[in-house]
Amino acid sequence: MSPKPFHMLLVDDDDCALLGIAVNMTDLNISLQTVTDGEQAIDYLEGRGDYADRSMHPAPDLVVLDLDMRVTGGLAFLDWRRASASFASLPVVIFSGIAYKGAVETALAMGANAFVAKPLEFEGWEAVVQQIWNLGMERSEAIA
Repeated sequence: MSPKPFHMLLVDDDDCALLGIAVNMTDLNISLQTVTDGEQAIDYLEGRGDYADRSMHPAPDLVVLDLDMRVTGGLAFLDWRRASASFASLPVVIFSGIAYKGAVETALAMGANAFVAKPLEFEGWEAVVQQIWNLGMERSEAIA
C-alpha cells in the first residue's frame, strides 16, 4: 500500500454506498469522497462552498463518474472539465451501466480515460474497485 491515500471522487446519485462498502472491503489505501451530481463535482474540484476545506475534501487523483444523474449529468461535467485549464488532465473513469453505450462512446470522445461497467451483483463491486485502482495507478505512473 502506498503511504499517501489515493484520493477518489465518486460522482453518482445512486451507488455511492455500494462503492463505499466495496472500497472498505479491499485493503487498498483509498480515500473516497462522494457527490451526487456534476455540479457538486465542479464545486468540489474548485473548492467552493462546503468543499473549501481541502483537509476534509482533498483534491482527487481520479474521478469516477456516472453518466446518468438526475441533476447535472456526467456529459455536462466532462464538457466543463474539457474547458477547464486546471482540471482538463484530471483522470476520469466512466462508471455506468452498459445500457449507456452511446453515451459512453461520447464520454470517451470528450476526454474520459476509461469505462468500467457497474456490476449487476454486489459480488462484482470489489473487483470493480480493484479495476479502478489499477487504472488510477497506471495513470499516476505515466505522469511520474
